[in-house]
Amino acid sequence: MRFTQEPEDAEKQGEITKDETVRFKSYLLSLGIDDPVTRDNFRSETQFHKSLAKQLADFLKQPVEEVGGMMSLADVYCRVNRARGLELLSPEDLLTACHTMAGLGLPLRLHKFDSGVMVLQLSSQNSEAVVAATEQSIRDLGSISAEQLAQELGISVVLAKERLLATEKAGKACRDDTIEGLRFYPNLFLEKV
Repeated sequence: MRFTQEPEDAEKQGEITKDETVRFKSYLLSLGIDDPVTRDNFRSETQFHKSLAKQLADFLKQPVEEVGGMMSLADVYCRVNRARGLELLSPEDLLTACHTMAGLGLPLRLHKFDSGVMVLQLSSQNSEAVVAATEQSIRDLGSISAEQLAQELGISVVLAKERLLATEKAGKACRDDTIEGLRFYPNLFLEKV
């Protein structure tokens, strides 16, 4: 009977590097909120919502940055309640806390598009910057649909469409609405010939 030894590479295939371990631990830590703010700890609704707004801003700043500086309120609601475990937030409490953020000078603020879609976005990100970045994406590709912009920026299709509509409203894009769908083009009417 003869035993053969496997190459060392085969043994190392299952090993995890130090960098992967650190990254995995950071993912695990980001999955939850250690000490969620609850209404029981406060005498007034105002103090509860201010504390909740601070906790939400701390928890959501990095994820919002990772998705291009803007996250739909529906995604925020799901992410926060998943992280809070059994201490779930009502939609009303989340919305009130998000409204409170701007007055507290936090890095995130609530923004409402003309269509009614609400997002939590970085305070440093203003409407002009969003329009300029969207206009550049349109110019780079010649024309773009909401689906293409969503894929390019790594955001939801709803947010991509809202960005395109805001760019159109600012006069930086024109749309073509056909049976094939809605496409946006650079606004060449504003350029000098």
